[in-house]
Amino acid sequence: MTIERFITTYNVKPADSIVVKKQFFGILDHYVIYLGKDIYGEHKFIANYTKGVRYIENRELSSFLKSYVPVRINRFVGNEQQRAYAVERANSRLNERSYNLILNNCEHFASFVQNGHSKSSQD
Repeated sequence: MTIERFITTYNVKPADSIVVKKQFFGILDHYVIYLGKDIYGEHKFIANYTKGVRYIENRELSSFLKSYVPVRINRFVGNEQQRAYAVERANSRLNERSYNLILNNCEHFASFVQNGHSKSSQD
C-alpha cells in the first residue's frame, strides 16, 4: 500500500500516532507521528528512534513499511488549534538525541506530542 493510500484509507490526520509492529513475531510497538503535508505536498512523519527525534523520509518510510505493519492508529483528541499545537510540540524536539529504550522511547515521544506528557505502557 502506498503512503498516500494509507493516509487516505485510514483518514490519518496531523498529530495522529501510527503504531506499527515488526512483521512475523514483532514484540514491541513502534510509534510514528504523522505531521501532515509539507510545502511541497509530501507527507511528513516524525519519530523518536535510536538516532533521536527525526523526520522519516517517504522513501525510508516505504522501506520501513516492508518490515513493519500498522496495527492501530492512536487518534489525536482535540480541536484543530490543539492539533496544530501538537504538531508544533513534535517539531520542537526535532534533532533531540536523548533516546532511551526505557526512559525516552518512541511511545514516550508519541505521548508527549499527543497530550504533552511523556509516558509509555511498555516500561
